[in-house]
Amino acid sequence: MLNRDEIKSYFKLENSHAKKELGQNFLCNQKTIDEIVSLLKLKEDDVLLEIGPGLGALTNDLVGKTKNYTVVEYDAKFVDYLSRAYEGQNIKIVKNNILKYREYYANKIVGNLPYYITSDILLYIAINYKKLDTAVLMMQREAFNRICAKKGTKDYNVLNIVLAYVFKVTKNMIVVKTSFFPMPQVDSVVVSFDRRKDIDDKMIKPLLTCARAMFLNRRKTLFNNMNSLVRDKEKSMEIINSLKFSPTCRAEELDLEDFLNLTQVLLQLGIIKL
Repeated sequence: MLNRDEIKSYFKLENSHAKKELGQNFLCNQKTIDEIVSLLKLKEDDVLLEIGPGLGALTNDLVGKTKNYTVVEYDAKFVDYLSRAYEGQNIKIVKNNILKYREYYANKIVGNLPYYITSDILLYIAINYKKLDTAVLMMQREAFNRICAKKGTKDYNVLNIVLAYVFKVTKNMIVVKTSFFPMPQVDSVVVSFDRRKDIDDKMIKPLLTCARAMFLNRRKTLFNNMNSLVRDKEKSMEIINSLKFSPTCRAEELDLEDFLNLTQVLLQLGIIKL
């Protein structure tokens, strides 16, 4: 782990700076790093993926822990730094946008997620990583509060539905903002996402399609959003009545079980596909 002065020296040498628009805040707290590594419970045969390693705060404590370790980094200067720092070591360094990375073999994932694409990355992991056991991810506290929103609240959305189906979500620790350089405006949270073993993977995308359709316009009733998908008012009302939903309720009033039941009906009718 580089300390604050070393990070400053690196950027001075590179004649560069941390990019706020990419969420580049670098962890400088060894206790937090130790906790994250412990939560991963790594074994030699694990396939580990690290998202956005930056200057290697976590990488230095993860390299050598497994036989198969890949880091995906978007910023070219950090890819160059990591390639030099870990030359000859058992680590695969990939320059890519994580959302465009297509090797879905990891059973363990770790990373500090940029605020502006936290939701996109969580959906990407939920949909694609079928072999995943656990992901230990750090995110800003506001992002965590959104993904844990309860039904009936203004923050309750599509992501809540999908994550509740795929993962058991556990808040492990708060990481104060002074643990980073440059210091962000808010604290972060380390969260474990343990993939449930009893889910049907084929249901994830239909559930996502259903939830997106029902949340298409939050201010509209379930009936109106349903009709935008079904395009048949009579059929839309039949579906709602069959599930004993009120036609005037809204998507944020439905829980995971409600969405699963609705998805099953829409699949049976051929309105959405597997």
